[in-house]
Amino acid sequence: MTWLTIAESAHQLPRVSIVIDNDFHGSRRSRPGPYPEPVIVSHRHQFVFLKPRKVAGTSVEIALSRVCGPDDVVTPLWPPDEELRRAEGGGGPRNYQSPPLARDTRSHTPARLARDAIGAEAWGDYTKVSIVRDPWDTVASLYFWRSGRFRRWSFDRFVAHDVVATLARRNQRTFRIRGRIVADRVLRYERLAEEVADLWVELSLPGEPSLPRAKSQFRPEKVEPRSLYGDETRDRVAVLFAKTIRDFGYTF
Repeated sequence: MTWLTIAESAHQLPRVSIVIDNDFHGSRRSRPGPYPEPVIVSHRHQFVFLKPRKVAGTSVEIALSRVCGPDDVVTPLWPPDEELRRAEGGGGPRNYQSPPLARDTRSHTPARLARDAIGAEAWGDYTKVSIVRDPWDTVASLYFWRSGRFRRWSFDRFVAHDVVATLARRNQRTFRIRGRIVADRVLRYERLAEEVADLWVELSLPGEPSLPRAKSQFRPEKVEPRSLYGDETRDRVAVLFAKTIRDFGYTF
């Protein structure tokens, strides 16, 4: 396994599973009820999934929704992903208008607010899971995904834009509080299928994990992310994602 383990969160108490969506949409989408953005609260299982942006988090979220029961909270995804979830047998939204948490959760929810939603005692006892991805690959993925808005921009101009700094800041806050990693398991995007399979065993989840390819249509298959970078853009990403590079050993 290649998990970053935080030793102080090893307690075994009744679990609640929460999937907090942090996908980067650029604008807030309006949703009814107290969960205006995607979140899963599964009373059957015992983990918290903290979802960064552009790390295949939606694919993991869809996989996790398959283990949710009728009393769990499952909020809607955006329509194309909701269609994919149905096709993958993940089940649709349910119970998201009846809040079981201390506060609402929504897209771009950092770890601190997730902790507040669950409560400090539960937060200290639940297994918290997140995902990390090579920062240069992450930025390239965002560039292709946002190509509708930035289609006339060069990659150099895109990397200089505040949207990349925002991605770095928000992803960092997804599983850190005051700069400290609070996730017990940080799955590597680069070997995500293997990591998710290990997670399934670790948490005794039923069935076999299967990861659909959500949002993969936005990225040209033959483009090597490193080929997009020059010295300036490479160094800007290195500065913005310095903590991720330091803590997880990524190199250009």
